[in-house]
Amino acid sequence: MDIEQFFKNCRNVLDAHHDRRERIIKLSRDITAQSKKMIFALHRAIQRGTDYKEAKSKQDEIMGLFRQLAPEVEGPNYERYARSFAGAFEEFIEGIAFFHYLEKGTLITKEEVDNYFKDEEGKQWIEVRAQDYVLGLADFTGELMRYAISAVTSGNYKHAMDICTLLRNISTDCEMLAGSSLPILNKKMGAMRASVGKVERGKYIATSITLYLLTLHDMMTACYAFQIRGSEYPKEMYQSIIRDQQARFEEGRKGDDDA
Repeated sequence: MDIEQFFKNCRNVLDAHHDRRERIIKLSRDITAQSKKMIFALHRAIQRGTDYKEAKSKQDEIMGLFRQLAPEVEGPNYERYARSFAGAFEEFIEGIAFFHYLEKGTLITKEEVDNYFKDEEGKQWIEVRAQDYVLGLADFTGELMRYAISAVTSGNYKHAMDICTLLRNISTDCEMLAGSSLPILNKKMGAMRASVGKVERGKYIATSITLYLLTLHDMMTACYAFQIRGSEYPKEMYQSIIRDQQARFEEGRKGDDDA
């Protein structure tokens, strides 16, 4: 082979690599966007008291995108391009974990996630890495927090406390995994640790009825206050305060997204 042909072959290999990577990134972005829309549809259904038909439609669209992604990441290409599509898996797992919890009231397992990617014969057509499952669950806690706040505003304190228990369990498990087992999880735990520090310093605590629902631990503090101090004040007073704080929380989240 002459030198000119050698470099032509190198160019073709590199062009194929970049083209494939761009297709994977495009699909990953589409999956991430649709997964966010599925989560928003679930929250709207909760607020309106309707079924999850819209969210299920989004989920079907996402599975179609994963079908397009599968042949692009077969064999050694899976690990080669994993960083390009891992975020899509995390966002999707966050969405289906929330969907699963709303329907069954339990935490989705890795096996149940894998079942989404199996054909009629039980053969898995795309792999789900354990770390993507864990990172997706870490993101899922944010949706649980919002759901708990919604439960508190509607006066369903017992359900909010049940969510608190699940959040504590997930948080504890993530803390253990974030060490040597899954260091990448530290990126998601940083905000949580910082929030704990703020709560400990009392920066976001004013009185027993002035509740700042900004983080996982703030939400736990709020539910604790309702359980311990709830009998001391009228139920309507708490609901009015929490609705006001939820509005501030949503405005702050929107500002962060715009930034």
